[in-house]
Amino acid sequence: MVTGASSGIGEAFARELAKRGFSVILVARRVDRLNALKAEIAPGSADILVADLATEEGISVVGRRLALGGISLFVNNAGLGYRGKVLDESEANIAQLVRVNLEAPMRLSRAALGPMVAAGTGTLINVVSMGAFQPVPYLNVYAATKAGLLSFTEALADEIEGTGVRVQALCPGNIPTGFQDVAGTKGSRFDRGPSMNAEDVARSSLDAALRGGRTLHLPGALDRLSLFAQRLLPRFVARRVAGSLIRPD
Repeated sequence: MVTGASSGIGEAFARELAKRGFSVILVARRVDRLNALKAEIAPGSADILVADLATEEGISVVGRRLALGGISLFVNNAGLGYRGKVLDESEANIAQLVRVNLEAPMRLSRAALGPMVAAGTGTLINVVSMGAFQPVPYLNVYAATKAGLLSFTEALADEIEGTGVRVQALCPGNIPTGFQDVAGTKGSRFDRGPSMNAEDVARSSLDAALRGGRTLHLPGALDRLSLFAQRLLPRFVARRVAGSLIRPD
């Protein structure tokens, strides 16, 4: 099962899983895109589940399906962000970010892991972000939710150690997807930097997760170099560098 499967990294995961012979459940809000993707990648081995993870109903629908079991690999990918100052952001947008980026992945991780642990096998991939490693002015709430998801996922990996279930926190950098259009970062200094494509991110993540790699997975060499540099810098410097890349012109 892949959430946020109608575009970007989620779509890339769905395509890659289908190539590897998995039957895939595609989860997203947009039924037209899900139907088109199903028809294209695996008409006989793909199902769709329409759900909006910004709503209680959407989270519950997906959670109930996961709790039924039979899901050997779950990719918690759905997410979004908004660029701007927190004081200019609406309460509704802040609540939506927290629900989609943090509450939904936490609850769905729990729902997926119950049957996996009982079966003694399974893989959970939570799509986090390089933004989880330092505060990011102008993507403040987004980065905070991703920091929370990273902490949750790493702690979860220790809690289920020895059960036969693998857990991965996937932390990609700036990947060209529809995220930039929604977040308003397209054309920013951050968006002009080199990046991987979504297909390479999904392939790298699955290769690492399925061979039992480390919990924390940074798919690109530039991501690993960036994290190394961040750990050498004082935190106030790291956050100012991050803010300078995102700040509206």
